[in-house]
Amino acid sequence: MRLRDYSPYFQPEDLNAMTAAYDAAWQHVRTNRPSLTAEQVQVLKKKLAQIILASACNGKRDVARLKEIALRGLSRRQLHRLGVLVSQLLPSALLAL
Repeated sequence: MRLRDYSPYFQPEDLNAMTAAYDAAWQHVRTNRPSLTAEQVQVLKKKLAQIILASACNGKRDVARLKEIALRGLSRRQLHRLGVLVSQLLPSALLAL
């Protein structure tokens, strides 16, 4: 899933915010869990993009907020199925919410 495929539906600055949020969220995931399998990478990237896209459709445009929503949106069940420990992936501040 590429966010740029949705460019006809968003203003350029909104699409830039979505892309920046996705990049920041993915960087966070990779920093906190560098040993993901190719399948885990594919699933997590798609999930992050879907969450960011849905949030943007609901009016969210702030990069930091989109990143937070995307990271929080990675469900515990989804991560458990992928063999990723939630506590290693998400900051404790997000786990407390």
